[in-house]
Amino acid sequence: MARCGKIHKLVELEILGMKKFLTTFLVSIFFSASVNAGGHQEPDSFGIALKVPSADIEKVEALLASHREFMASTHSVTGDKDIRLNAYTVLKGPEMKNPMDPSEGTTGAMFYILTEHYETPNGLKKHLEAGSKWKDIGAMQEMMGKYAVGMTYPGFVISKMNR
Repeated sequence: MARCGKIHKLVELEILGMKKFLTTFLVSIFFSASVNAGGHQEPDSFGIALKVPSADIEKVEALLASHREFMASTHSVTGDKDIRLNAYTVLKGPEMKNPMDPSEGTTGAMFYILTEHYETPNGLKKHLEAGSKWKDIGAMQEMMGKYAVGMTYPGFVISKMNR
């Protein structure tokens, strides 16, 4: 029985290692991608979902606040259509023990969903260029590698409603 426990632990470590590798791979592709404007088949958006344990919520929220400041100082929702940001959103909500029965309570972890949508693929390209110079880019990449549970990149808006 002890042998089964050791094998189970090795399998868990292997799965964890594979998840970390995949997340790191996706993050590196995301931040090193070259996006060329001009076609409708090129990405103009992305989204990332993070699952953050309660012990790290304050640290992650501080980094997301820094990202919001970076976005406000380097991006515009008006002006040049070619590089315009259409939407920037960070959603926050608790992880439920059972999403179909909220009365069971929460796990203590928090989900964050960050999305950005640009008017054109060139807007996303300019974002990636500006982001590579942001003072907290290393911390953001580390956070994404550690907590990402899903990502849409390349991303394409398939449905939206605006005011």
